[in-house]
Amino acid sequence: MTRVGITFNKNHYLHDSLLNGYPCPENPLRIKNILEYLENSGLIDDDKFHFYDASPASMRDILRVHTGEYVDLIKACTRDPRQSPGKDVYVCPSSFDVVLQALGCVLKAGELVATGECKHSYAIIRPPGHHAGPDSCNGFCLFNNSGILARYMQEVKGLERIAIVNIDAHASDGTYSAFEADQQVLCISIHQNQKTLYPFKGFIRDIGVRPALGYCINMEMPTESGNPEYSLFYDEVAEKVLDKFDPQLVILECGFDAYHKEPLAKLNLTIDGYYRMIFKLASKWSVVTLLEGGYHDDLGLLASVVLRALAGIENIGDEVDQIDLLASRHVKTRKEFNNNLSLLKTRLEPYWGPWDRS
Repeated sequence: MTRVGITFNKNHYLHDSLLNGYPCPENPLRIKNILEYLENSGLIDDDKFHFYDASPASMRDILRVHTGEYVDLIKACTRDPRQSPGKDVYVCPSSFDVVLQALGCVLKAGELVATGECKHSYAIIRPPGHHAGPDSCNGFCLFNNSGILARYMQEVKGLERIAIVNIDAHASDGTYSAFEADQQVLCISIHQNQKTLYPFKGFIRDIGVRPALGYCINMEMPTESGNPEYSLFYDEVAEKVLDKFDPQLVILECGFDAYHKEPLAKLNLTIDGYYRMIFKLASKWSVVTLLEGGYHDDLGLLASVVLRALAGIENIGDEVDQIDLLASRHVKTRKEFNNNLSLLKTRLEPYWGPWDRS
């Protein structure tokens, strides 16, 4: 069995804001840089990693999550790229074909794990998806990649317990809106304080709606939060809830904009922080990882860290001095984090508690 299967949408470069005459941080260089880094790293081999081709997704796959009216809107905008289907969203004449292939790569990544051909998988695709809801989109996203995979795994593969974990710096508001009432899909989103960052949704108080109260978990990370805070949240809340939920599959919305070099957010994860969370997830559950946000020069480096964590091989050395990083931030970060963690535990205790008080 191949340890990690990799897919990527080869036509992604046809979705490019420069075709409309203006720059955007979500552009073809993101995947180009990742693939070039992986090729030059010497990491990829057919023993632990393998690239797989994928066929485009179908309309039926999309309509499991999105409304027909919304799909028609996206198509109409591709015919007139001067129109935008949502805030901070662009389309090009070929964008619909691009997202069909991207979604095909996502579904292929799920198939590889469901059939046992691979233990884990990684879909390196764009555009991202976690801001796209059933009938709306924003934040560079068109269709909800993780949601479409989750519905496919439910309907086609018969899975009854799927967890979607978001570690993008921005809240997974589109995913929340698709699954807020579904007890078969546990959504955990770890993101920057939504008073300080787009989309200004995904607060600790948002825990889903009946009959799935408690099945949507939003942890707001104070600005400057880094490896220690993410580790505490994962160990004290995320892993314990996942243990109780016992997912048959974990879909990881893996954004790289919580990284300390990210210009569009104010979080301080380093490669060790990413590695630890993903390694722990992959040690317990089958994980399908999807590329989401991240708009800096280290995307290739972080993609290699994801692959190392999924495969269970040693991480590369972290260039960041953690003591210096901790010393440079405001003292209030840990205090605010502890308050947020305590508030979240209190809200979730009726559904997942009691928490270990030791």
